Amino acid sequence: MKPFSQRLSRTLLVLPLALLLALSACDLTTVGETEQIANIETIRAGTPSPTATPTATPTPSPTATATPTVGPTATPSPTPLPPTPTPNPALLGFGFCDQRVGPLDGRFSARLLAADASGAPAFEQVTLRFELAPGSAPLGAMADCAPVTDLDAQVAADLEGAYALRVRLPGWLRDEAFRSSPITATLTFSGTRLLTGARLLPAADPDAGVDLLIGLPEPLPFRLTVERNPTRLTLAVARSSPIVAASDQLRAPTSGGPPDLDGPAFIIFDGDIWRVEAGQRDAGPGLAPVAAGATNLTASPDTETALAVSPDGARVAFCRSAPGLDPADAELPVPGVLWIMNADGSGARPLAQVGVGCADPAFSPDGARVAFAVDETGVTPIQRTLYAVPLEGGRPQRLIDGNDEWSRFAPQWLEGGAVIFAAEAQDGRSTLFLRNPRGEISDVGASALVNDTGEAIYRALGRPLAAPDGSRFAVEALRNDGLGADLLVFDAGGGILEVIGAAREVLPTPTPTPSPTPTTAATGEPAATGAPTGGAAEGSPTARATAAAPTAAAAATPAAGTATPPAATGSPTAPAAATGSPTAPAAAASPTAASAATGSPTARATAAAPTAAAAATGSPTAPANVTASPAATATPTASATVTATGMPTASATPEQGGTPTATPAPSPTLEPEPPAEPRREGPYWTRPLAWDAQGRLIYLTTLCASQVVQEYQVYRWAGARRSEMILTGSSLGGIGAAAMEGQRLLYVLTDTAPPGARGPQARRPRGPASLWAWDIAGGQRGELLRAERGIRALNIAP
Repeated sequence: MKPFSQRLSRTLLVLPLALLLALSACDLTTVGETEQIANIETIRAGTPSPTATPTATPTPSPTATATPTVGPTATPSPTPLPPTPTPNPALLGFGFCDQRVGPLDGRFSARLLAADASGAPAFEQVTLRFELAPGSAPLGAMADCAPVTDLDAQVAADLEGAYALRVRLPGWLRDEAFRSSPITATLTFSGTRLLTGARLLPAADPDAGVDLLIGLPEPLPFRLTVERNPTRLTLAVARSSPIVAASDQLRAPTSGGPPDLDGPAFIIFDGDIWRVEAGQRDAGPGLAPVAAGATNLTASPDTETALAVSPDGARVAFCRSAPGLDPADAELPVPGVLWIMNADGSGARPLAQVGVGCADPAFSPDGARVAFAVDETGVTPIQRTLYAVPLEGGRPQRLIDGNDEWSRFAPQWLEGGAVIFAAEAQDGRSTLFLRNPRGEISDVGASALVNDTGEAIYRALGRPLAAPDGSRFAVEALRNDGLGADLLVFDAGGGILEVIGAAREVLPTPTPTPSPTPTTAATGEPAATGAPTGGAAEGSPTARATAAAPTAAAAATPAAGTATPPAATGSPTAPAAATGSPTAPAAAASPTAASAATGSPTARATAAAPTAAAAATGSPTAPANVTASPAATATPTASATVTATGMPTASATPEQGGTPTATPAPSPTLEPEPPAEPRREGPYWTRPLAWDAQGRLIYLTTLCASQVVQEYQVYRWAGARRSEMILTGSSLGGIGAAAMEGQRLLYVLTDTAPPGARGPQARRPRGPASLWAWDIAGGQRGELLRAERGIRALNIAP
């Protein structure tokens, strides 16, 4: 047996090691430090990411990106796409896209009880609290952001900032409930730096509709959500914008500057035709050369309205109207004549004078003839037909026999001498007609407007754009529901090769509806002194009642079948979900407690009577459902507490023996959950830009409807189900006309865009504009020319 001293020394050696192991397994952080760390992490999550450049995945080498259509991708993109910003979890669901919540096709009756503003690290928000009339339809609203210049001048003058957030409630009846709202037309908010005020304006409809307008210094991402039971409409606005100069890739020059052009480009500016050439340093009044200059080729008092360049680039055909008149800006017929001149402006002469007006000249692929649209009668509404004339002169040939209800325009030549053109009727119908080389005409648009079951999927077709060799053509197809456009690609015979950008509607999963059946509060066991025990609140996920004298505690359980509220997004101080009254602890200082929390994230009740009943009346039996939102919007601060009186949901009556029995009271009728709104998947608008020399189509896709930001992607189509994305970006301006010279894309950008959702081409751009060139194969991109006013047309020899 070992000596006692040896055993003692070993024991003393082992004890410190055991103590060190035990301490290493423990978390020595105090509760206060833990809460402080949690708060810091919450604030970090709510702070916007410093990465400012939007979209696309970072990659050291270019990669092909999937097209909206299904199929294999083509060769890798030559243009590296910008890196993807780090997502901020506090800004989930925020964006520039137009948003809507609830049904918009019905009308509802409601009082607006209050409008509150609050702030969080990443965003600020305004919450409108409504009281719907019994039996009213549910509230529906939509929101968008737009420049104040798009608004009525008087309304814009009353707003602070260059942009306005608009919340539209088109179905809000201006009835007695509306008139009894304790809210003024002008709202002022305190405690927020971004959202300082708002205006309530009646809509044009004399019976219904109200708009809420909030001025902003710049376009900012926003999110619109609605809560039921009670009804709350919340507009949250991000404190900072992800849009920076580099976001608009079409407007971002490369280090090498714009590519060299093989020949001149031609534009219409201030009613004259200008020749734009790289390297030239001169330009006329209103034009500023950057990497190219411009020469006025016409310089006449007449107005040039449309132009076309021959395939060899040697001739320019154009329509000339009387001085000061522009057919695009006039509702009345405008006299016009088809002219021809050399590419340097020499040899200008009339080529054909038929009827009253001239529009839409187009060269045949061999350059021998020019097709154009003619207003033969000069009466209103204008009805055009088509003619073709040999380039060297001669009698114009009418391409259409007889007259009917169709007005024909925008001719484009196809292979073999065929012509595709657009047509519109006075009743709003629209189609495409194909005239084959034998002169036979077929309606190729009719089959494109309907699906296989005969359902109308498109309400109109745009202007066709033919490939240089005439083998294919593309056209915008405006969706029948009015929400955007698809791109249709046809072969020369009028058969559809592909539908690009088609969107589909998806019905969301219905939100579980709270059960209206009241539940009975739990009854606690009496304390040792025999004092009564309080019950827990109903309609709250977590509720506790604590009595100091006598002592009682009972935890409530939510009603069976009720929905669990989603967690609040981006709230630094309210960890509970933003639904009715998510957490309502009630502290009772005496045996009786009765409280109701309405519209408050955290409600506390102090009791003073022998029986306890704590009720969160914001939701009688379950948390309020949040609809049409990726996450519920929590009130960022819990400083405001609204207490409702006279709304008890249960009362406790002492029985013989001292134990109270909870008696449920009738619950108020819940607002019915509206039917699930369909959700659209797919891009908003897809339109053609230009065809390259290899017969590949460059097209532009706008991802969503927005009044202020155009989030776009540029693709190259090389055949059915073979598209590749070559550029992506976000623009506050407009994207105008485009033309192709070999692999170089020339395009017009406007500093501002016409009112309305971004997507269609701005045919009459307002404000300053610029001409850009982009070598798609080599990646060079840069600005050629700036114009004080809009550039009307753009054309170049392919």
